[in-house]
Amino acid sequence: MSSDDFHDKPFDEGTLTKLHIFELYAREWFPVFLAAERPWPNTIHVFDFFAGPGTDCQGIPGSPLRVLRQLQEYQEAKGWAKVPIRAHFYDEDSRKIAQLQGNISGHGLQVPNVIFDIQPLRFEDAFRTAELALADSQAAKLVFIDQTGVAHVTPEVFRKLVNSPTCDFLFFLSSSTLHRFRDHPAIWQKIDRPEDYYHVHRAALEYYRGLLRRDREYFLAPFSIKKGANIYGLIFGSAHPRGIDKFLEVAWRQDEFSGEANFPIDRENIRPDQLLLPLTEIQPNKITVFENDLEGLLRDGGLLNEVDVMRVCFEYGVKRQHARPVLSKLKKEGVIDLDFSVPDVTNLHSPRPIHMKK
Repeated sequence: MSSDDFHDKPFDEGTLTKLHIFELYAREWFPVFLAAERPWPNTIHVFDFFAGPGTDCQGIPGSPLRVLRQLQEYQEAKGWAKVPIRAHFYDEDSRKIAQLQGNISGHGLQVPNVIFDIQPLRFEDAFRTAELALADSQAAKLVFIDQTGVAHVTPEVFRKLVNSPTCDFLFFLSSSTLHRFRDHPAIWQKIDRPEDYYHVHRAALEYYRGLLRRDREYFLAPFSIKKGANIYGLIFGSAHPRGIDKFLEVAWRQDEFSGEANFPIDRENIRPDQLLLPLTEIQPNKITVFENDLEGLLRDGGLLNEVDVMRVCFEYGVKRQHARPVLSKLKKEGVIDLDFSVPDVTNLHSPRPIHMKK
């Protein structure tokens, strides 16, 4: 679907999934910076570079209205006054920008203490406009790039997002963009069927991981969305463990089997007879690999504390809670001694240790 007619039709199920993930993450993200009595950011910036008119043809809210809804609900419940919030909504179509301004007003979402920056700008121009704010080390940023058709998140744009201090982002990969990862040298030999989404999905993630600096810790996670016969993707990025932790919580709420898709992306690992079993009785290959590797690292003494365990969880795209069975097993066997069952993301500066007993 082209960007010209996208909002003139009802949002399909895949689009609603994408919007729901973004809204849920925004709900988790804002309190991190607004709940503290003495919040450190001097400003919070929210960027939506393909904002559109704010709704589909049936009035279902799009990304800008959803993020404002979360701000409004938080303000009504908790309030905030110390941190100014700047909402940057851009779209190259001036007609859509005019509609967006009307929809914000019509839905009663002119939230107090939110400074609006709503402009008809092409992505390239909008991103240049945003670069100063993105580079501000005293500000927190949430970026949503719902690109349609052409891939705007070039390696240069990706690196600028990654290097932006305190910046979490989600960007959308079109079906045609994701399709190009079929030629990725790491996977092309593994694909036996054109519909084999399993490997392509992870190849996209590995491509972007390959753009990261080796001397810097950074967290990425994917989520794939099926829309009709096509597969689209979201890539999430954050430099902070709490950012990836919150995204994985949201992703696993959408997909309790692998935390990666709104369709059975790991279907090649499920026997036909298993499809009749509850999800709790099926162990996806992703979890099995994670548990085996985590157990090996712990038995070898390679993990010294709960932060080390947590980082393994994030690398494999699983929640911290997925470490519980392995930690419990090895403690029961007398291999390790520790006083936690699940690593705590708030203990980054004083993590609880893991002691080897054998």
